[in-house]
Amino acid sequence: MKTSRVAKRYARALMSLSADHAQLEKWGAELERLAKIVDTPETAAILDMPTVPPRARIEAVGKIAERLDLSYPVRSFAIVVARHGRIREVAAMAERYARMLDDLLGRTRATLTFAREPNPGELQRVVAALAALVRKQVIATTRIDGALVGGVVAELEGKIYDGSLANRLAEAEQRLGG
Repeated sequence: MKTSRVAKRYARALMSLSADHAQLEKWGAELERLAKIVDTPETAAILDMPTVPPRARIEAVGKIAERLDLSYPVRSFAIVVARHGRIREVAAMAERYARMLDDLLGRTRATLTFAREPNPGELQRVVAALAALVRKQVIATTRIDGALVGGVVAELEGKIYDGSLANRLAEAEQRLGG
């Protein structure tokens, strides 16, 4: 897909500007904030108007970056992106940047779906088990789905680990039945 190649190229370019991991983290957060603003329907509609001259688009992105109080490198990056007509791809760039940063720092992200709000101990046990499985730090996002009844479903690195009560009962039924 062309967009992902472009996003990867731009993300790599921004990342190559520093070797300081703390600074790279800050830039990632700033890039995400920029992506949220330029992806809003109102902002996107204005930036996509064919009657808006390219110079005005670049100035608008510069003003947005300034108002968001982005650091100089990220502000400059945003202007370069706008100058090359790629502002609609900032969200993909931010996502790619985050993945590249996670790889660099030896971490991964997981979505954990629980039947009810987990207590801190439960969440910590699940995250620790997943971290041991992939040998990386796991950054978890939790969701609640009352339809699960119990247990947890983890989505991690493109795989689904189903520890839900419904799945466990189905496995037990299969073993007992046949």
